[in-house]
Amino acid sequence: MNVSDPNENAMTPSVISRNRLECLFDGIFAIAMTILVLELKVPDLTDPHSAGEMGRKMAVYAPVFGSYVLSFVALGVFWFRHNEQFHHCQFITNRMLVFQLAQLAMAAFFPFCAALLGRYPSNRLSMVFYSGCVFIYLWSVWANWVVAKRAGALKPEAVAGQYARIRSRLRRGCLVITLLFGSSLYKLLTQ
Repeated sequence: MNVSDPNENAMTPSVISRNRLECLFDGIFAIAMTILVLELKVPDLTDPHSAGEMGRKMAVYAPVFGSYVLSFVALGVFWFRHNEQFHHCQFITNRMLVFQLAQLAMAAFFPFCAALLGRYPSNRLSMVFYSGCVFIYLWSVWANWVVAKRAGALKPEAVAGQYARIRSRLRRGCLVITLLFGSSLYKLLTQ
């Protein structure tokens, strides 16, 4: 049974159903957020009753736990913001789909970057991978938002009220991650 999106009609230049794309986003984010926890390992103890030994072994995993928490929160925010922006789109154009797929690729890649950062927190290349993943994700979000506006794909109320606010927030986020990614890359290349 083919259920159509009530916000779409035959006159829109949509290349894919908004509902299908939204379901894909939800699935990718759910999987990526679940995969993050697989990096957390229960430590092997020589004495299963020793709280001290467990504490010492768990302390070794602190960067992995930190990376998990940071990454879960980041993916949660990305998912929430995507939902917020997606609500304002009437249809999806080819160019928007390209940027949406770039976002999905980075969301799916996030667990790998989080694992690198958790296992090797002092390795500069792990920070380049992590910040680079966020860099590509955020710039794809910003580009998608601008392309959607130019294509007339946004609902009129979004264009009138929220487009500038969201674009400004995205621009600030892109600036911050560009500085972080650039700094990480510079540190790696000058070490």
